[in-house]
Amino acid sequence: MDLLPTNIYVVDAFFELYIVVGSHAQSQYASFHNALDFAQEYAILASSMEDRPFVPISTVVLEGIPRDMKSVFRKWQDALSPTITNANAGLKRGRSLKVVSLSQALQALSG
Repeated sequence: MDLLPTNIYVVDAFFELYIVVGSHAQSQYASFHNALDFAQEYAILASSMEDRPFVPISTVVLEGIPRDMKSVFRKWQDALSPTITNANAGLKRGRSLKVVSLSQALQALSG
């Protein structure tokens, strides 16, 4: 219930960083850009400061939620996913998954 569809989040799941874009966060270009920059820098810091043996992979989640990210939350409910576009219409979009890599997202913003 802490993740709202109007916001953008960076979630550290240890092995991977997720930038989750809520279904109603399209107008937040600056926040999206900041989240991408933060994730890029944080991944490097997390591997050096926290003695992780690797730099975590960063993924931008646009639709659906990866199973590994769901496991970070003790009481995850698919119906409350921030990426569901229209829960009242009975669409099953929450079950599909649309992700892009951090490098692809940064490249799209610079173009």
